[in-house]
Amino acid sequence: MPSISAALRDLLASHDLTIEEALTRHVTDDYRQSTNGDWIDRAAFAQQLSLLRSFIASVEIEVRSELVQGSSYAERHVITVTQRDGVAARQEVYLFGEIAADGRFASLEELTRALPSA
Repeated sequence: MPSISAALRDLLASHDLTIEEALTRHVTDDYRQSTNGDWIDRAAFAQQLSLLRSFIASVEIEVRSELVQGSSYAERHVITVTQRDGVAARQEVYLFGEIAADGRFASLEELTRALPSA
């Protein structure tokens, strides 16, 4: 079963994987993502990841609910990102996705909201 938490750990925090290796592991070549209504393609997503990796020290993901039914994926999680300077940010993320036949994510649509730091 695909897992957004496993994908995020590889994409953001697994520095033994290149961004391209992590992307290939978890998303299709024609992957698209919408965050709060703004769509990007795989190349733009890779650019975002490169920037994020440059200042992230650690990532914690707490999955609150997750459902896979056929090729449909739904999940809610809280992600805490700690920057190299020690500043932490938390977000709650609600997402729906489409899983390709090979088990990777083909698309994700997510809504996020900032949470107070714990």
